[in-house]
Amino acid sequence: MKIADSFTIPAPKSAVWDVFMNVEKLAGCVPGCRDMTALSDTEYEADMEVKTKFMTIAFKANGRLKGFAEGEELTVEMTGKPTKLAGLFRTKLKVRLQERAEAETEVEYDMDLQMSGRLASLGDVMMKGTVTESSREFARNVQRLFAEAPGGTAE
Repeated sequence: MKIADSFTIPAPKSAVWDVFMNVEKLAGCVPGCRDMTALSDTEYEADMEVKTKFMTIAFKANGRLKGFAEGEELTVEMTGKPTKLAGLFRTKLKVRLQERAEAETEVEYDMDLQMSGRLASLGDVMMKGTVTESSREFARNVQRLFAEAPGGTAE
């Protein structure tokens, strides 16, 4: 399943980049993230919950920063396993930042999500809607983080 979209944040590109590279700040913006721990500068693990129309799925996820161009773009690969369902997911996420105005940054992203096992049997249509809504909630959370911060720095 492939998803691509963009959203705008009322902050300079450097401030947005700093949030995306800070596990604690980023975790607060990710819907359903109960805990995220940096294992190194390029790896993290998270306990997460995803709410679908019919159930809530708890899972453990491991992410790895696979590449980046400082302040411009990053690529993350994540794998996860539901705690009570057979299955697995893998996702590759590419994020690009474009400064649109002095204090306005557009975040463009492309996500390729693959599921297997019982998780995949939930169906692409239902999961695509859930993932799309989670992506929109993430965007709103990042926007709110900057809107509430003095000077647009998300400190």
